[in-house]
Amino acid sequence: MERWGPKELFMKPTTVHPTTGPDPLDGLSRSERRQWRADSRRVSRQHEADQLAALRGLVEAGCPVTGMVAVDSAFGLGGPVEMIIDGRRLRAWRAYRPAVAALKDALSTIAHVPLAGVSRYGPYWVLTFKLAAEPLVILVDRLTLMPDWGGQPGWSAGPGGPLVGLAF
Repeated sequence: MERWGPKELFMKPTTVHPTTGPDPLDGLSRSERRQWRADSRRVSRQHEADQLAALRGLVEAGCPVTGMVAVDSAFGLGGPVEMIIDGRRLRAWRAYRPAVAALKDALSTIAHVPLAGVSRYGPYWVLTFKLAAEPLVILVDRLTLMPDWGGQPGWSAGPGGPLVGLAF
């Protein structure tokens, strides 16, 4: 018969995620975990501020949306959307489907729809597009501006795109 001592009774069980392995915070003390989470929040805030500045730069430059892909999914009234703005991909999660449908209809009738504004409303991103009748506002919960094609700053689009050098 195995007997449990006081040490075993108070040991914290190790958390193991099926795909990522053990939790990196398990081996840290309480103050180290607090510092880890504070650093994580600081990095997230800085990343979101950088994203907002880049998107506002696209708004000031008058960059339009030239393409869009909306994925039908089981998210209820919201679903993921990917847009092309000035050759850059913009991924938005849980965008309101009727607003996305209105943007898709506008893109089917004209070549491009100008991005008129980007802001934050609490944890949400607010994207404003300039349509002929009235501005269209889309509220999304997560937004990611993907890097330029080629992944390198200063890449200039030539005929054929970034993969032309890979052709046999």
